[in-house]
Amino acid sequence: MIENLLLGIAGTFTIESFLFMILGVVIGIIFGALPGFSATMGVAVFVPFSYVLEPGPALLLLSGIYCGGVYGGSIPAVLIGIPGTPASVPTALEGRALVAKGESGHALAIVTFASAFGGFMSSIALIFFAPLLAIIAMRVGPPEQMMIAIFGLTVVCMLSEGNMLKGLFVGVVSLLLATVGQDPVLGFPRFTFGNFMLSGGFETVSVLIGLFSLPEVFKMLAEKEGDGQEISKVSKMTMSLRDFTGHIGNYIRSTIIGIIIGIIPAAGPDIASFLSYNEARKASKHKEEFGKGSVDGIIASEAANNGVTGGSLIPLLTLGIPGSAPAAIFLGAMIIHGLRPGPLLFTQNAGVIYTLLIGFAVINILLFFFGWLCCKFAGKILVIPKPILALLIVALSSVGAFSIQQNMMDVIVMYVAGVLGYFLDRYGYPLSPVALALLLGPMLEEAIMLTGTMYSNFFMIFTRPLTDVFVLFIFVSLGWPIIKKQLKKRKEAA
Repeated sequence: MIENLLLGIAGTFTIESFLFMILGVVIGIIFGALPGFSATMGVAVFVPFSYVLEPGPALLLLSGIYCGGVYGGSIPAVLIGIPGTPASVPTALEGRALVAKGESGHALAIVTFASAFGGFMSSIALIFFAPLLAIIAMRVGPPEQMMIAIFGLTVVCMLSEGNMLKGLFVGVVSLLLATVGQDPVLGFPRFTFGNFMLSGGFETVSVLIGLFSLPEVFKMLAEKEGDGQEISKVSKMTMSLRDFTGHIGNYIRSTIIGIIIGIIPAAGPDIASFLSYNEARKASKHKEEFGKGSVDGIIASEAANNGVTGGSLIPLLTLGIPGSAPAAIFLGAMIIHGLRPGPLLFTQNAGVIYTLLIGFAVINILLFFFGWLCCKFAGKILVIPKPILALLIVALSSVGAFSIQQNMMDVIVMYVAGVLGYFLDRYGYPLSPVALALLLGPMLEEAIMLTGTMYSNFFMIFTRPLTDVFVLFIFVSLGWPIIKKQLKKRKEAA
């Protein structure tokens, strides 16, 4: 083990490897920050460029894009309330509120540190616990995925607190919208009304771009000249030791959630972000701050979605099972370079693989420094006059929605979602349940159908230990807030 780690260190700390790690991180941050340009797209675009490189630098370049892309979506989420990627939706809820309080620099600093922390700790798990955690991945099947999706949907209750009926209504309607398109198992079209352009369903990223970007544009244009001048520039980026020590439990818990979600196939940073945000709120002593600029909410979202990056590579390297969409593209790049995932990979290609493992940790350290630098430049966004900024957002959103599938229908869907999002927000309907339902709906439907195929008696799923664990999580997630509220009432009465 020590010999392999030394091989990895030697392969990582070369000028070529270091330059490609930096290049990957910067490219990833740019892709993540632009609406519609996700980490998945960034990795896919640069896979062909990796063919001409040696395996070690090629994998480090793609790893840098992957990590930078997941982090990059948080920058516009904080500054203008528009998540660059779906994984940054919870960050947008809290970050924009902190910007309104004049704490934009503090919010960006927390985001950058939490992202680097989650990614770095996931890389440590990747180095030392990959074979052990891969055993968990092997035991995850459709029944477990079904329970994870149901567990994730319980977050709707938290996101809709104070407006429960409206939140549940939005969530149910969004789940129904997620059924438009081809059946995930049988393949026949549903609710397409004869329009072949809807055969693939509503592109989730396009809907989310419209839902969270265009309402902000409408608000900018509706504001009178002079409104919002108090947030016309980014405050000084500062972070105290207390910002770490006072939230250490949240950092660790959120990172662990991210790693676990990362090793589960079909899950990803989006689901991890919402689940972690929900758990942070339940554990917080200041629940009233959530939605109004909670630092705990930002930490939970960013540590979890970046924790997925290392976690998703664990089943990929050990079993050949990608834990996320970027990891699936990563698998193709590995095969092109003659690297076959599996137990023998760590012995037959020790030099390359341990270069990747050590480099993954270094990438997340670089992410902190280059992320900090990019935030300073990104802060210039707030100085741009609102009409010009609104035009830029609309242009980038349109290009981003079109670039996903090169389909004009996605652009139309984005504009329709934007208009609906504006009116939903105006009349007090929460938007976050829409994102959660669209992300989890397809996963839940497919898992239910496959589970029904596996078991003629649905109750047989409870013979699987991991399924029982997730069922317990669901009951705790739904029941604990009620129990805690009753205990507080009794304590106050006493």
